[in-house]
Amino acid sequence: MKKEPEFSIGEISSFLDHFYKLKEIKRTGWKTRLNLDDAESVAEHTLAMIVFALLFSEYSNYSLNRTIKIIKMILIHDLGESIIGDYAPKTIELAKKKHLENIAINAIIAKIPWNGIKSNYYGLWKEFDENKTETSKIIHLIDKLEMAIQAKYYLDNRKGIKKEDIRPFLESASSYVIQNHNNKDTTKSINIDIGKDIEEIEQILLYLCK
Repeated sequence: MKKEPEFSIGEISSFLDHFYKLKEIKRTGWKTRLNLDDAESVAEHTLAMIVFALLFSEYSNYSLNRTIKIIKMILIHDLGESIIGDYAPKTIELAKKKHLENIAINAIIAKIPWNGIKSNYYGLWKEFDENKTETSKIIHLIDKLEMAIQAKYYLDNRKGIKKEDIRPFLESASSYVIQNHNNKDTTKSINIDIGKDIEEIEQILLYLCK
């Protein structure tokens, strides 16, 4: 059996490069709709999601394993954008974006030199992309929540930005909540506590987007 490589920066540098690239990629919506030169980067968006996820995990008394899984999934949820860039909604067909993103994320994860870790991240990406589990649903909601909070931040901290300027972002977030809430499969057995957590984040989002 071939021995797994030892841990070293040299072994993972090409994988880590993609996280550094996300620091350079600005979130397109903020640039195009709000004309911000210092718009939030994809990496900053990811960091803010992790902060909220950690606080919510502690508040909900999630296990350490569950919390780590959530953080891992958040870390890779936009990693494909280090290759394909950040597309604003409605600027590309969803099916095409998902296809490009899947090709990109598979190429990135393939750079991990340890088979067990590589397999774990493939599984995490598949779970996030399919968005059928309670964990993936929470992360998709946190993704929208971070956008709404960022929009509110720009409204309060950037001169010249008005409520109507950020309204498309708030409407996008609230529409996602309403659409997914209406599409819930009530016949499927889910963890009651996690179901409450999902609804709690939904209510926070809807309140912010008023």
